[in-house]
Amino acid sequence: MVKYALYAVVLFLTIGITIARETLGQLGLDSNYLLMAVLALAVTSLLAHRNLFLIGLVSALCVIVNLPPDSLGGLQIDHDLLIAALLGITVLPMVHRVVVR
Repeated sequence: MVKYALYAVVLFLTIGITIARETLGQLGLDSNYLLMAVLALAVTSLLAHRNLFLIGLVSALCVIVNLPPDSLGGLQIDHDLLIAALLGITVLPMVHRVVVR
């Protein structure tokens, strides 16, 4: 039980907050901490019982999203596309489970 609680806290603090901050920034909403916490909690709950590969992929995309454009080595990657891929990877297992049922 404690293991899962610590796992959820780490997901919430790292991945959830990053996705919430970037998503709200791209939508043009100000940094409302309550809205950011609710969105981070939703993302954390979506990732809570997923496998390690999916969490690693989401973590890697979070790092890439937060990198400055100069450090990408001249690659022209659209920031909105990275956020859409990050949210798609996060929501895809839930959508797959609903469709298969």
